[in-house]
Amino acid sequence: MTAEILWTPALPPAAIAVLASLGFVLLMVQMLRAGRRGVIARACLLGALVLALLEPRISVEERAPENDIAVVLVDETTSQRIGERRQRSEDAASKIANELEAMPGMEVRTVNVGDGDGRGAHDGTRLMSALVDAMGDLPRSRFAGAVMITDGQIHDADLAANGAVAGPVHVLISGERDEKDRRLVIADAPGYGIVGNEVSVRFRVEDRVTGDGSFGSDLVDVTVHVDGVPRETLKLSANVDHEFKMTLEHAGPTFIEIEAKAAEGELSAVNNRAVVSVNGVRDRLRVLLVSGQPHAGERTWRNLLKSDPSVDLVHFTILRPPEKNDFTPLNEISLIAFPVRELFEEKIDEFDLIVFDRYVVRDVLPPTYFRNIAKYVRGGGAVLLSVGPEFGGLRSLARTPLADILPGEPTGRIFEQRFKPRISELGHRHPVTSALPGAVVPGRDDLEPSWGPWFRHIGVTNSVAPNLMDGVEGNPLLLMERVDEGRVALIASDHLWLWARGFETGGPQAELMRRIAHWLMKEPELDEEGLFAVVEDGELRIERRSLEAGATDVTVESPSGEKMAVTLEPQASGKSTARVPVEEVGLYRVNDGEHVALAPAGALNPLELADLRATDAPAEKIADAANGGVRWLIDGLPSLRGVQADRQTHGSGWLGFVRNEAFTVTGATTVPLAPWWLVILLGIGFASLAWWREGR
Repeated sequence: MTAEILWTPALPPAAIAVLASLGFVLLMVQMLRAGRRGVIARACLLGALVLALLEPRISVEERAPENDIAVVLVDETTSQRIGERRQRSEDAASKIANELEAMPGMEVRTVNVGDGDGRGAHDGTRLMSALVDAMGDLPRSRFAGAVMITDGQIHDADLAANGAVAGPVHVLISGERDEKDRRLVIADAPGYGIVGNEVSVRFRVEDRVTGDGSFGSDLVDVTVHVDGVPRETLKLSANVDHEFKMTLEHAGPTFIEIEAKAAEGELSAVNNRAVVSVNGVRDRLRVLLVSGQPHAGERTWRNLLKSDPSVDLVHFTILRPPEKNDFTPLNEISLIAFPVRELFEEKIDEFDLIVFDRYVVRDVLPPTYFRNIAKYVRGGGAVLLSVGPEFGGLRSLARTPLADILPGEPTGRIFEQRFKPRISELGHRHPVTSALPGAVVPGRDDLEPSWGPWFRHIGVTNSVAPNLMDGVEGNPLLLMERVDEGRVALIASDHLWLWARGFETGGPQAELMRRIAHWLMKEPELDEEGLFAVVEDGELRIERRSLEAGATDVTVESPSGEKMAVTLEPQASGKSTARVPVEEVGLYRVNDGEHVALAPAGALNPLELADLRATDAPAEKIADAANGGVRWLIDGLPSLRGVQADRQTHGSGWLGFVRNEAFTVTGATTVPLAPWWLVILLGIGFASLAWWREGR
């Protein structure tokens, strides 16, 4: 309980001052005229009148003391998992919290700062930002101080110099002095590249030790992985820039992972590898379309390919076979001779895809060129065949050297009847045809697809190649097969154009052709056997695609090297999925024994892992700016004590927290110091005294 005098003047203070001055002047004049008799009484009367105008009051407050608040920040980022840092930090945090709570009038708030809270992420460990946030609803008059328990790698220490926290802020270092660390640094890497072109990545292996000295050998074993698959192992010098070159093989992200062998005695190997993501972009898709004869679907193929601005199309159409020679002079038939030899012998490897549309063997392309095409496919090329009745005859492509790479052989049967293509049981699991718009839900054979019908189906066999769509009487309609390094697809009908024309509602012709073309171009998302992973909404989503049903076990490796087994649950369309919480920043690796999937969480090479050595340099910046102290936990835990606001806050073996003596007013009582009746009595008394004194 405290008391103080409050002034509540009845008039403005300036007016009271003027009246008091006027009264004083009159008092002086009276004293000069009548002498000193009655002056004291008149002065007392004037004082009583001024006091009445000022209306003094006594205010009595009832106060409740407020606890001071100390903040304990515990660094739980990835670098704190090294060695005994985490255990030291937890033990220190527990003891400090207990000791602070034992202080009279002290309250403790503990804040854990990890990788998943938006601070210990790609921009490093941000303890000062966490402290500012923690003090957002904390009255500054109650802040006693803060203590940070960390390895010293604080990446926002400059905030302390900006006056973000009044202090004191102490820092306890959880690591050890003179730690050794090797890391791999990406010096320069492209963000994207053209598929088929070469890209280069410059990197170096840094061997570092706190203080003087070095470690490691002159040569370091460095392994390069591309999309999770080992590509090359090198022996390189440390602390020198090196270059790795490779050719981009597919569109989309290509992960280049470079890993240096751990050195003896180093702190941790978690930052011995770095990852670069290069986004592959196709310059122009070069397609050769060979039309064997004019028909209704030829223009559909041409329009489909020409509508894509990223496609360079060469269209080769045989308008008249050699046997129909009517002796018209050659110079009247064609302005320019078609470069058959140049296309099918000299520059065949420059094409990304060759499409045969109802091609009939008429000696335009000799057997040598078909052998070149087969060689082109085995070397990594792609061929798509859309066949009609000619495929079942004597002039079929199946009777050329191309037969060795075809996914099916003609049976000789040609079905001329109305039918609706259906996705096969295997096709429902293949990414090219699964969930195709208009398809029937798997297992509902009693329903018909919502797309339009076709009217011709060429009978083929598929002893090896998977069939993704069924035609008449369940015969294969879409066959797709891998041939050595290349791929081949066969559409056993020439009526796909009916979907493009919208006949009886049409069908997903463009979507189907897009998927087939992307599968032929080896786009990973269309592979029938594949493992995929992506980080979204704080979780690692894993997806396994396979033509075989059943649950799958995978191994998930976190950026820090911790491994865990995860079982994928089977879903529709040949997928098995699982979700795993993401607790670290960096690159996650998922392995099912055959495939490896990589998924970045935040930055691929986070600042948090750039330097794993414990240091007190950033801590000294914070301590100097916020009037705190820095101590190493390996030297022992300092004692804590309360100090006055104007006293030193740290010393040898101890850390101080300010006693603010804050309070809250719970009630107040106000009593007039000069009540009206008292002022009247005093006025009458002093006036009477002055009259009596002057009357003598």
